[in-house]
Amino acid sequence: MATVERVSFPQGKIYVKQDAKGHDIFGSAYIEWNKNYENKLNNNFDQTQKFIDNKVIMYLQEYVSYKTGTQAKSIRLASNPGSGEVWIAVPYASYQAYSHRIHKLKGKRGPRPFERMKADKLDTIKAQTIAYSRRLNG
Repeated sequence: MATVERVSFPQGKIYVKQDAKGHDIFGSAYIEWNKNYENKLNNNFDQTQKFIDNKVIMYLQEYVSYKTGTQAKSIRLASNPGSGEVWIAVPYASYQAYSHRIHKLKGKRGPRPFERMKADKLDTIKAQTIAYSRRLNG
């Protein structure tokens, strides 16, 4: 049995095993990844996740309750961009966000800040992320 390189890409190569007559053996192809490309791809995914997290943090600060500014500041301090999680790190945040007693007074601020931010800014975040990812991979 011989192994023949069929296709070569910057990402890697595809090899196919052949029998003694030179016919491809069904189901015997395998891929060899280029290590440099794999590292670049993983790094680009990490950078894109950090970008998304930073955008969510930036937009979410406009929607949380703002009496002293503690909630808005805690989002940036408690969140780790790149982890995929955004935290509001004050003990009363869940009460203000999900209590039925708290009502929206005026503007963007009020209960359920993440859900309202997502409803308003999802298309913007998607478009910005696509543009960033294209620049990064371009």
